[in-house]
Amino acid sequence: MASILVALVVAALSIKKGKASPTANTRSCVEIEVPVSIDTTAIQWLQPRVDSNIDAVDWVTYQTTRTSPNITQSMIGQITVKKTFKINGQLCVPQKSSAKYEILQLATHGGGFDKRYWDADIKPKEYSYVEAALAEGYSIFTYDRLGTGRSDKPDAYDIIQLNVQVEILRQLTSIARSGKLVSASKKLSGSLDDRLVKYKPSKIVHVGHSIGSILSVGLVTNYPTESDGLIATGFLPTNIPLPSLNIATWGFEFARENSPGLFKDHGSGFIVQATKSNVQISFLKKGTFEPTLLDYAWKIRQPIAVSEFLSLATAFGTEGAKFKGPVQFVIGENDYGSCGGDCNGTYDLDMIKQTYPVAKIVGVHIQPGTGHGLTLSMNATAGYKASFDFLQSSGL
Repeated sequence: MASILVALVVAALSIKKGKASPTANTRSCVEIEVPVSIDTTAIQWLQPRVDSNIDAVDWVTYQTTRTSPNITQSMIGQITVKKTFKINGQLCVPQKSSAKYEILQLATHGGGFDKRYWDADIKPKEYSYVEAALAEGYSIFTYDRLGTGRSDKPDAYDIIQLNVQVEILRQLTSIARSGKLVSASKKLSGSLDDRLVKYKPSKIVHVGHSIGSILSVGLVTNYPTESDGLIATGFLPTNIPLPSLNIATWGFEFARENSPGLFKDHGSGFIVQATKSNVQISFLKKGTFEPTLLDYAWKIRQPIAVSEFLSLATAFGTEGAKFKGPVQFVIGENDYGSCGGDCNGTYDLDMIKQTYPVAKIVGVHIQPGTGHGLTLSMNATAGYKASFDFLQSSGL
């Protein structure tokens, strides 16, 4: 189980909450609070509670002990989740309309961070994915997943699970496609020009990172007509056994005890990486990042709900064979969690294509000299260009 957790739940990094981008004059953006209503089921898991750092260590050892219950044995019931959540997001459109203006990229960040992963305010021309997408002519919507950033933070055991997050992504997609993303939401800050208020995309491309990629894959494999394209970064279906990496090396602590001020609104069951070194081993490779970006990643870290780990497999559906859009997997060459630090030769493209037999194009891009935190690496924009070229080749 440890290798599964490490492989699929490494996460991403982002920018300061509430601080306007230094490149705000080159784009039009609005921060909004979107009411998202879902009606689904979640799983009740057998697992220890986490209310202290001692509990966090106990939770890790419980999940990795060879005699502990497996995933199937840990499922002890079902829970109905019928709620409306407040999801914080940011919609940005390029200042000058282009042929790609009506193509919306809907980006979902990974575990451990919030939407700021996509929009770094340190050298944004070199690191911000939002800035790069806008420069390419796309519009883009980023949001804080449930339990992170400025979105709601409900129960970490019974509510914040991956299949629940997939339903939230589906509803956000539906609202965006209706053209009511801004008008149906509470406006918090930023521009309110007509292009934002009335923005209605003609196409929606889903972009993810790590857990956000799992959620985006979950969307197209559960609801294949909901998306026009998929870019899954920090996630790769590999054909090799992963090394036995123990999540104990992540140094998880109870979020509220780790930083009472920063995580005061995160209750029982939220865990966070304890040190900057823990963040480095998960996301970055020595020689491929600027130290200031590691400092930045540590400063804007976010907790993860314990049941997100257990519910990883619940995101995936069985309808991938019906998805007709283009699919690209993007992985850092030195991604430690996904393929043990060297992703070269770890996948079979023909096998991946079997999951998406009618997809317009299926491709894999390995980004050289890059760890799991693709947006924090020195050559981040080269990876962005690879994805934009891929979309361009498929008509998006």
